[in-house]
Amino acid sequence: MMRALTLLAVLAVGSAGAADVVVREFRGIGGTDTGSFAVSSPWLVEWRSRPPTSIDHKPAHLEVNLYNASNNQFVGRVVQHAGVGGGDVLIEQTGRFLFRVQGQATEWQLKVIQVDAAYAERLKEAKREREGRERRR
Repeated sequence: MMRALTLLAVLAVGSAGAADVVVREFRGIGGTDTGSFAVSSPWLVEWRSRPPTSIDHKPAHLEVNLYNASNNQFVGRVVQHAGVGGGDVLIEQTGRFLFRVQGQATEWQLKVIQVDAAYAERLKEAKREREGRERRR
């Protein structure tokens, strides 16, 4: 039975904070499975996507899924994005994982960043405040 993955999209995050540690970094063009990495909850996936060349006018698409590295079981979708962009996703699950990246006309970068619980709470509070403002509109 699949365990639920708690994902929290975090937009406009500057630096993860004083206690952040880059666990792994992956880069590529197109699709691939990354190497595995071990991480403890909470952690961030920082992602970026752009066309591989300045003359590439094909529509860019990036999808990143998280898998348990031990049994190759799907854990959850981390990113689904069209075009140029980037962002951060907070994940609250411990384990050994790998990413399955599907990219079309995109050069991508993923960073796995270990953060502390206090920083994760600040991210969640900022998201709740942002959602509250959007509901009041």
